[in-house]
Amino acid sequence: MKIKNWFWGLFFILGGAAIVINQLGYFEHINIVSLVFTIFLIPIIIKSIINAFWGGIFFPLALLGIIYAEPLGIANMVPWPILLTALLLTIGFEIMFHRNFKFHSKFIHTHHNENFDKVINEEDDSNVSVNVNFGSSIKYVNSKEFKIGIFTCHFGAMKVYFDNTTLHEGKAIIDLDVSFSGVELYIPKNWTVEINASTSLGGIDEKNRNMSDGKHTLIINGKVSLSGIEIIYV
Repeated sequence: MKIKNWFWGLFFILGGAAIVINQLGYFEHINIVSLVFTIFLIPIIIKSIINAFWGGIFFPLALLGIIYAEPLGIANMVPWPILLTALLLTIGFEIMFHRNFKFHSKFIHTHHNENFDKVINEEDDSNVSVNVNFGSSIKYVNSKEFKIGIFTCHFGAMKVYFDNTTLHEGKAIIDLDVSFSGVELYIPKNWTVEINASTSLGGIDEKNRNMSDGKHTLIINGKVSLSGIEIIYV
């Protein structure tokens, strides 16, 4: 059995035990809804620490701060000050501790795969779809006629590489549905990227400088909630 299976199995068992203990009155100042949210947020924080997804660390911590504002004595900091603090911490840590992307992309691919639950590297059609829930996944888009990519990530981490991708007639669309997650998109530097996705208590950040040739356009649509999206030009 994989270590991750032990982790999640024990986590939910302990979560169930915590709910029973709460109902017995031992955590009388913590309601059941707060306890359930805590159970779901803690593993996200742990996996984000392992994978260095700063947004996946600070935003869940901010939510825990909101949930337990009264016991912690920080009621005057919720919700917007603490969420803004999480955003600024995420940006600051990304600036200070971002990875060095000057290495060859093959090195990057192999160097950071070990902490992810699943790596998808197969031939693709023009339409590509990846769905991650409470986990982590790396997807290499290997398509000669890429048209549409639908990427869903809830309470997880995702990396998508497009360096072996040819756009259909020079244009393609990505539709994002991301919440409580960290997503990295590795995009060739000669592509033009148009960002139309809506963000709610989250952000979309671009790393490295792209050198658009005007022949390739990737349009990013969708919605991002309490998450961080990084577009890294390679």
